[in-house]
Amino acid sequence: MEAPRWWLLVPVLMAADHCLALVNREDSDAVDLGPQDTPPRPSLPCHKLSVSNIDFAFNLYRQLALDAPGENILFSPVSISLALAMLFLGAPEANRAQLLEGLGFNLSVVPEAEIQEGFQDLLLRLPVQSPPLLLTLGQRRFGGLDTGTTRDPVGAQKCIHEYVEKQTQGKLGAWVEELRNETAAVLVNHMFLRAGWAQPFDPSATSPKEFFVDERRTVWVPMMRQKARHRFLHDPELQCTVLQLDHAGNVTTFFVFPNRGHMAQLEDALLPETLIKWDTLLRSRELDFRFPKVSISSTSRLELLLPRVTVGGGLPGQPGLNISKVTHKAAMSLGEEGSEAAAATDVQLSPGPQPAGGPTPAAGTELSRPFLVMTFHTETGSMLLLGKVVNPLGE
Repeated sequence: MEAPRWWLLVPVLMAADHCLALVNREDSDAVDLGPQDTPPRPSLPCHKLSVSNIDFAFNLYRQLALDAPGENILFSPVSISLALAMLFLGAPEANRAQLLEGLGFNLSVVPEAEIQEGFQDLLLRLPVQSPPLLLTLGQRRFGGLDTGTTRDPVGAQKCIHEYVEKQTQGKLGAWVEELRNETAAVLVNHMFLRAGWAQPFDPSATSPKEFFVDERRTVWVPMMRQKARHRFLHDPELQCTVLQLDHAGNVTTFFVFPNRGHMAQLEDALLPETLIKWDTLLRSRELDFRFPKVSISSTSRLELLLPRVTVGGGLPGQPGLNISKVTHKAAMSLGEEGSEAAAATDVQLSPGPQPAGGPTPAAGTELSRPFLVMTFHTETGSMLLLGKVVNPLGE
């Protein structure tokens, strides 16, 4: 499978006075930046969203990590971005720029019309049904006239639960918080991913091992083992190890293991430029490593972390609605065959005021400490999942 096409990020970064070049030489230890020619322009409309969406994801991650230190974190940046992009279509013209800038867009670099075109292109390209890769993505508006939200909030909540449960194949369960009587509309975005590894793990090699949650606590987890060739690096500047595991199809996942005591340093350095640097340094190596099986989920309230603007939600005759509640839930499992994940974002709109505001792995090496996980759809450059695994058991 091809490496992530991080050159798609470079033209926009260069426009912001970041002169970066990218060379990917998998089997060489030397880092050769070569002649820094201008890379090709993004070839798809959705590529123009990549930098802003990734930057938005990293900024949101830092806020969630600050609010939940020492806990598992998981969310789908693409689900949240698309849910909020729905608001863009219904927002008064005067508030569109504020909403887009809150999502990380620089309108002097990417005009509003190109942003809208990019999101439409993203919705067309992301759904993939080609086993062993299944990626579904969709969104729906639940309005008062359609579901009786204003008259029967309990019934509307049940309707939304059933819809999301069906679209995510039961992986999320009940997650929408109680709807208020004054709720005028609920916008829902959902994502489901089932992606087999390009090189599956052998189940017979899995055995219980200790995982170091922190300096005082360990848990026993099923630890998978594999001897195979993967892209790998140790970043001495950020004191972390990066392992890239490809899935079958246009999906790949980065696992980033900071050295003990360096998680905060790594989190502060999460930037699009960091991804480009890693892609420059990643090399294909023969590895013998152990990796934990994972089963985690995370629910986040996001309304206080997002731009505060008045929107219409795409509802004719209902101007002046405000974001009253934004809930996001994501779940992920990693095993010998591959990964499975689901995420959903619901945005509740109501009238009235808004809320206040180490070395190369050798035989037997175990990656048994907290790590970051980033899953990308390589064709579009979209970040499907971003999270931190502190306890693989989800406890």
